[in-house]
Amino acid sequence: MDQKIYDISVDQIQVSDLDVRHSQREKEVADLAKSIDRLGQLQPVVLLGHRKQEPPYQLIIGQRRYEAIRFLGLPNVRAVFAGALSPVDAKKRSLAENMLRVPLNHADAADAVTELYKELGSIDDVHDATGVSQKMIRKYLDVRARASDPMLERLRAEEVKVDDIRRCLDAAKDDIAKAERLLDRIADTDLSQPEKSRLVEYGQTHPSASADEILKEAQRPRVEARQTVRLPEAVRQGLESAVAHFEMEASEVLTLALQEWLADQGFMDAE
Repeated sequence: MDQKIYDISVDQIQVSDLDVRHSQREKEVADLAKSIDRLGQLQPVVLLGHRKQEPPYQLIIGQRRYEAIRFLGLPNVRAVFAGALSPVDAKKRSLAENMLRVPLNHADAADAVTELYKELGSIDDVHDATGVSQKMIRKYLDVRARASDPMLERLRAEEVKVDDIRRCLDAAKDDIAKAERLLDRIADTDLSQPEKSRLVEYGQTHPSASADEILKEAQRPRVEARQTVRLPEAVRQGLESAVAHFEMEASEVLTLALQEWLADQGFMDAE
């Protein structure tokens, strides 16, 4: 392979049929584009053949990078040339690139985000520097600050998820021993999303309940009613702006806003 990196015009590149990625080609391209816009293209794409050949050049590795650069409207792609490969060898390289890529472990990401936050000083600055969503930055900072070392080790071993750790800490009201017990239980239990929400709700409203009692109550069968509320246009627009700014779910923003108003009016205790 020619190790020299060339700037190749976007218009001179075609995605080869030998690239094994055919499904979800646009997945997360916008997020990758944000990262490239901030940091530049950190890794070149791989093209078949040699630079001296006539274009169009056939891309076999780095399709998402190529699509992100097109999304940004940039004129050139940084690329290396793999030389003359047989179709079988080209597919081997493409498959290895797509199958062996290992996502960053969430515990490692939480450590890195926390260090950057300490250095840069704000969530917005970390977001601007890395392209990581503000929502994920908040989650990583929250888990890194509140979770115990055993909980973080389970996250590092990919036995649990970031959101599960946060739910257990919230349900236990930061009682670490109870949170660790809850995490042990839910790691072995297939809870639905409503059950996970009830886990937190019951734990926070019944602080003396044990981990087993919280889990049992969360799993108790029940009939739930939904309330539909028609929002004035100004409120709807404000909600959309808040969701976009904080990168949170609309339900999360509404719940926080309602909790704050009810607490201000004396209808519930402030957290």
